[in-house]
Amino acid sequence: MIRVAWKAFRTQKTMAEGAGRIDVLLLGGTWNPRGDGISTAFARHLDADRFAPRFVEYPADYGRAMSYTESRAAGRQAMLAALDEVTGSVVLAGYSQGAAIAGDIAAEIGRGELPYRNVLACALIADPLRPSGRCVGTDPGGYGIAGERHVPGLPTYWAAAPGDPITALPAGNPLRSIADLTGYFSLASPGAALRWGRSLLDTGTRHAMQRWWSLEHRRSWTGAVAFARGYLYGGRHTDDYIRHGHVLRLAETINTQVRDSNSRGHR
Repeated sequence: MIRVAWKAFRTQKTMAEGAGRIDVLLLGGTWNPRGDGISTAFARHLDADRFAPRFVEYPADYGRAMSYTESRAAGRQAMLAALDEVTGSVVLAGYSQGAAIAGDIAAEIGRGELPYRNVLACALIADPLRPSGRCVGTDPGGYGIAGERHVPGLPTYWAAAPGDPITALPAGNPLRSIADLTGYFSLASPGAALRWGRSLLDTGTRHAMQRWWSLEHRRSWTGAVAFARGYLYGGRHTDDYIRHGHVLRLAETINTQVRDSNSRGHR
């Protein structure tokens, strides 16, 4: 399956290079290893004369066949392999779990820890690690459910919908424990379940949980149900990104802000 996907990727890469466009490497969200409607909507709003978007396939799992942490690691390797295949300028992009992966790689590139100097920018939709105050358009408040990851040294743009607990969760919301405790969640095998149990112990002994229960955040404690309902039934993490124009604004920002002349040079 992966070999077939990479054959298609190489064909698309050749077409993009021939047209002289900037490659946009996209990682879809959880349960969508080959892309999703939110990312596709973003890609469709990019200037087709300048950008060549395509999805990078990865497991996009969360506890079925593998844990979220393992899926992110596989996604990282898939994106790095994609970057190795591209010789021209690149924009990294992702939605939800894919945004977590793309944003982490962008941060490493910005800090000089990875050699991909042909990456011009990064576009992130519903990033679980969105920093507070970083958003194209009106800031919905809060920050990523898994914490905050800044991206120094590389232009990075975020789309965040109000009420989306994955990317705009108040500091004191109890839902933060989901991100803290389920990174290795998987019941795919007894060994996977044991690994999850060990990760829970490790998180507790290292005091690695976000301190949402701090008294300074007490006004946010009661919002967990509303945020969960918006995620499950209200489309805050899905339809709202299209319905309220968040992906459109992000794409327009990439269209206007990203220029090939801004390249920092190739690897």
